[in-house]
Amino acid sequence: MAIDGFISSAVIDQLSGVLASLSPEDRKKEVGKVKAVYAFEVVNSQGKKHYFVVDLKQTGKVTDAATEEEAAKGQPKPDISITVNDETLLKIADGKTTAAGEFMSGKVKIKGNMMLGMKLEPLLKRFKKLAESLPPPPTSAPAPEAEGSGAASSTQDIVAKGYQGSLVIAQILKVFSADKAKREAALKKTNAVFQIDLDGPDGIKSWVLNLKPGASATDVVLPGTAAQNKKTAGVTLILKDADFVDLASGKLNGQSAFMGGKLKSKGNIMLALKLDNVLKAAKDTGAKL
Repeated sequence: MAIDGFISSAVIDQLSGVLASLSPEDRKKEVGKVKAVYAFEVVNSQGKKHYFVVDLKQTGKVTDAATEEEAAKGQPKPDISITVNDETLLKIADGKTTAAGEFMSGKVKIKGNMMLGMKLEPLLKRFKKLAESLPPPPTSAPAPEAEGSGAASSTQDIVAKGYQGSLVIAQILKVFSADKAKREAALKKTNAVFQIDLDGPDGIKSWVLNLKPGASATDVVLPGTAAQNKKTAGVTLILKDADFVDLASGKLNGQSAFMGGKLKSKGNIMLALKLDNVLKAAKDTGAKL
């Protein structure tokens, strides 16, 4: 359920993945704990809207669409409708803020059962823990990889607990995995390997954006350092996890972040200034890197 331009779609994707992985009996138990249907109107940094309906009352079904009517098709009537911006939903899911606090500040709007809105944060937290406790899915024979590539990646490999920026990086992986033409065009245009070092709750964690021609869907984004993945980074970018999320949401651009000391780099400084365009891969379907 990777939605171009909506980095918080990874939150709904995680919830949907947990429900899909459960046996019918276990799914029924989880749905029985909530007994509510949540509808989300998510607004991204460009003012675009996307809608999600999460049935935690009957079947555990999750739907999404560009319109409220399409998302609601085949779903029970929502008990609560929540309007929230993309970044705020990410922060609520990661425990960085609360739905109650954001409601009081006006960043979250609620229609329907107010108490269900106050339960949003613990609900997302519980499903996050369920996702972490699930065994990895069985894998088939690995697909051929580009010469010199590291270990194959999935979004489960990419997301790191407590690092909101890892959801942005996972979104880039989803976009490039789903759209070969877009990936190949981006690789040709960028022709560089980035190492992203995010400073978060457990210190520095690293990811590699292998944006060079020939990178495969499983090789284009990798967890760990360039050295660990047997790559040579043209530039290493070091910044706080929260600042990386701001870059992805458009609140901060690479040049101002660099000039203001929020973004540090090692290597080719000109590549560092391309970071804004790289992040558009997770935001804009028509973006060119």
